[in-house]
Amino acid sequence: MAIDTESTGERAATAQVERVITVHKSASCSCCTGWIEHLEENGFEVTVKDTDNINQVKIEHQVPRELSSCHTAIIDGAVIEGHVPATDIVAYVDSQSRPFGERTIGIAVPGMPHGVPGMETGRQDDYDVMAFAAGGRAESVKRYEY
Repeated sequence: MAIDTESTGERAATAQVERVITVHKSASCSCCTGWIEHLEENGFEVTVKDTDNINQVKIEHQVPRELSSCHTAIIDGAVIEGHVPATDIVAYVDSQSRPFGERTIGIAVPGMPHGVPGMETGRQDDYDVMAFAAGGRAESVKRYEY
């Protein structure tokens, strides 16, 4: 059976385009750099936008204060807040269902738990990946327990 390498290559290129993410972060944040490396290692094409006012980025993208972390990313119109694992980003972007329907803005890992991508400190905290909507509505879509 012959393999159509041209269309296979086109599908691979399309998959790559689907994984383009823009990360807004402070220029001095090293854990953000670790998370960006995690994304790149998992096939994302990352554009980095350093900012002196990350809080303004969060306000513009309706990230609830209680879910905020050190960086905010945008992929396919969805907001990714904090150290969300690449597999969870892919699952969210590829999923047709959202906890709050069309009102769902994105997903977040609140704070900076030890052991999440970019925060590998030798300790591992339990944490949730939270879906969120405008007005602060949020619910866990995945729980990591160690």
